[in-house]
Amino acid sequence: MNDTGARHPNRFLADLTQAMHSAAETARQATIDQSQADAKAHAEQLHARTDDEIASLRKAAEADVIAISDWSKAEMERIRVETEQRISRRRDLLEQELQEYNSAIELEIERVQKRVEAFQEEVAQFFEQLLQETDPTTFASMAAQMPDPPTFTDLDRGHPATDIPAPREEITPSGGTAAVENGGAVAAPEAAALEQPEMAEEAVASRTGRRGAAVAEQQPGPESTQVVVVGLVSVASIVTFKRQLSRLPGVKNVGVSSGPEGEFIFTVSHSPETSLGSLIPTLPAFQARVVSEREGVLNVSANDPEAEG
Repeated sequence: MNDTGARHPNRFLADLTQAMHSAAETARQATIDQSQADAKAHAEQLHARTDDEIASLRKAAEADVIAISDWSKAEMERIRVETEQRISRRRDLLEQELQEYNSAIELEIERVQKRVEAFQEEVAQFFEQLLQETDPTTFASMAAQMPDPPTFTDLDRGHPATDIPAPREEITPSGGTAAVENGGAVAAPEAAALEQPEMAEEAVASRTGRRGAAVAEQQPGPESTQVVVVGLVSVASIVTFKRQLSRLPGVKNVGVSSGPEGEFIFTVSHSPETSLGSLIPTLPAFQARVVSEREGVLNVSANDPEAEG
């Protein structure tokens, strides 16, 4: 009897298995080779693209360098122009200061002359009464009361030249040359180009009494009001009071002259909407108050800060 349970491996199956193993190994190697070839090709593409992108980055950097250089040149030109404008404005302010100084001196001389004339009139009246007296005792008593000559030290409490300070804080840049970022030498366009010129123009307009010029083009012709002020003594305070009046909203021009009894008359040209009666009490340091008001005239009482000092 033949044993059918024990069968030897078929040669055909063994060869087939060997062939499958060989085909699998070949496929594996082909897959690895293809992957390496694909990776090499991709690396070559990356190198080629890198060279192109490096060239593009260099080109963009060069363009930025040129733009920065052009910006720097433009900034230097702007600074040069602004410097010339500031110098011109400062010289214009010098002319205004010289006019104020000369006006202050003329006003001082006028006050001195009026005191002399008042003293002469007082002496003439005194001697007219004295020479009518015939009694020696009464004559001697009256002669002892002869008026003393006026003194002028109280008129010279301030010095006109130093009482008209140069507005350097309005002409010179507040922080020197503004920096690029945190350490450059070129002025920042946002700070210097947009802010400081307008501030300087506002300063010039304030000093010369022309701050309301732009508004005046849309308003009717100016009105004039006489502001009669008592209590001012020093030249410094008179000049300061005039300057503060000229800076009030709507004020076009301010002139000043002395009155017959020691008061000072400020002739103020202003827009019709300007209410000097409500604005004058806001002037700093003078504690000014309106005593009376009538058509075209304000009577004002003020304290002289220089005299109080």
